[in-house]
Amino acid sequence: MSSSKSPTVLFYVQHLLGIGHVFRATRVARALSRAGAWVFLAWGGTRLPSIDLSGLEMIWLDPVKADGAMFSALVDPDGAPFGEERKTARRDALIGALDRLRPDIVITEAFPFGRRQMRFELEPFMLAAREAPWRPLTIASIRDIMQENRKESRVSESLDWFRRCYDLLLVHGDPSLIRIEETLQGASAILDKVRYSGLVTPDAPDLTVEPSHRADVVVSAGGGAVGHALTRAAIGANRHSARLPANWLLVVGPERDEAEYAALEQAAGAGMTVVRFVPDLARVLASAQVSVSRAGYNTVGDLLRARCRSVLVPFAGGRETEQMRRASLLRDRGLVAMLTDEELSPRSLGQAVDRAATLPPLAADLACDGAARSAEIVLEEYRRLRAGDGRDA
Repeated sequence: MSSSKSPTVLFYVQHLLGIGHVFRATRVARALSRAGAWVFLAWGGTRLPSIDLSGLEMIWLDPVKADGAMFSALVDPDGAPFGEERKTARRDALIGALDRLRPDIVITEAFPFGRRQMRFELEPFMLAAREAPWRPLTIASIRDIMQENRKESRVSESLDWFRRCYDLLLVHGDPSLIRIEETLQGASAILDKVRYSGLVTPDAPDLTVEPSHRADVVVSAGGGAVGHALTRAAIGANRHSARLPANWLLVVGPERDEAEYAALEQAAGAGMTVVRFVPDLARVLASAQVSVSRAGYNTVGDLLRARCRSVLVPFAGGRETEQMRRASLLRDRGLVAMLTDEELSPRSLGQAVDRAATLPPLAADLACDGAARSAEIVLEEYRRLRAGDGRDA
């Protein structure tokens, strides 16, 4: 490790389809930078102008994403297959950054418990980090609820790589809500290396600034087919709400084409406004009576910060279990109303909004300062390791 009091961090982040985890990872990276670390973000996906990268040194790898038709296949941004030659070049660039920077701390987002598609570069990269003569602290960064019912062989593979190459498992959640061993098979064998950061959420919205929209009910549907189902149910749902029949805002996502958007505006009718995008969603939610949304990690973090009464409609397509688990935990605590996709209709949604309106503002006693706490945990562990090596912290 270097003798500098400001440690160098090499943080690997790769998005393949969704980008929710990128918000979490970059918030942690910026918190490390604010805490005095010199953070290099090795970015493996397409560039995202909406992501705040302030305070970070960027390493732009040749961008790759998952083929939407076949998640295990990798393609470039133009959809061309990402061949072996380009994979080798990415691997060499990543290991070259390790050799050049000689980081004190190496963090991988999701891997080895996710990003299996990137094993071609992450396995040799982590072996190189583990065998580096300066011996960096190695950390895996994961969310609080993992995909359940994974194949036993893949679970064993992930655990083997963790034991082989990692010092710490940083879990971005509050154990009073759920512990990692409840959804990560085999985690009970590595609990001595687990640290909980709390939920990584945005800062609380500034309520002294007027929101871009004021609505009693905000339906943020999200994009793609996942969002379309919620959009369809929201149209006309206000007419089934006895408590809040008017002043609904439906946020349908920026990808809707003009014809579809116009049809939604016409179908919404009185009492509902349809928009593509809201730039200050957390502030809009903080001024609303009820939110209706899916139950992703970042969405729930926004709701907790906004203290907004909520109806959660967890996505549970295919083998997905994460959102259902999160929404059920919050519902069982009496904090939110919940609907499954099977229950979803305009009538049931309007009635669920009425149930949510009777709840107190969402104010769960959960740790929501996960970015700052992650930085504290990482730097504390780094100093402890250095002290163990007999070096000044």
